[in-house]
Amino acid sequence: MALQGNLEDFELTDVFQLIQLGQKDGGLRIQSEDDVGIVYFKGGIVIHAKTNSIQGETAIDTILSWKKGRFVFNPNEETLERTVELPIQQVILEAARRIDEMNKIQKLIPNFEVIVNIIEVPEAGVEKIHLKPEEWKILSFVDGSRSIREIASKVSVSEFETARVLYGLISSGLVKIVKKAQPVVKPIEKPAEKKEEKKDGGGLFGLFKKK
Repeated sequence: MALQGNLEDFELTDVFQLIQLGQKDGGLRIQSEDDVGIVYFKGGIVIHAKTNSIQGETAIDTILSWKKGRFVFNPNEETLERTVELPIQQVILEAARRIDEMNKIQKLIPNFEVIVNIIEVPEAGVEKIHLKPEEWKILSFVDGSRSIREIASKVSVSEFETARVLYGLISSGLVKIVKKAQPVVKPIEKPAEKKEEKKDGGGLFGLFKKK
């Protein structure tokens, strides 16, 4: 059975992960309302992407922003072009960095009382991920006992922004949810502006090397 579906029913990042897990070769063709994109894989690694007008990483960014359309994976579709060479985790992290939708984040992180921890034995390719300084800062306080609300307080970043960053780290396989709060806790809400909180020092994080 072919890997195909509708963008309204499936997240492209989930489809990317399936291709990675199977270490597949081929082309993932995505038909949007007014454009066509193709992402090529070799051994589950993204090697080339293009739309009708752009290619490379910019094309991946564009394709992942599409909300409507259909996709189909063709294992026989090949290319000699090499415009990117990214592990799937990096692709997913880049996509998550652009997310600013409360509803999408809330599917994974229902509220700020969720407790997260570092994945001690991550999947292959995670070591190639490049994190931004603010992501490293938040990750340094992830210890399996602090809630997202507590981490936000430690790094002096809004709770929504902390949840957004952790959404990306969870999606890319660096962090996992170890405990969800009781459903009576108020769901996350995106604040109109960031609150200034007292900064409370740094932290030590030695599992991954900073790029």
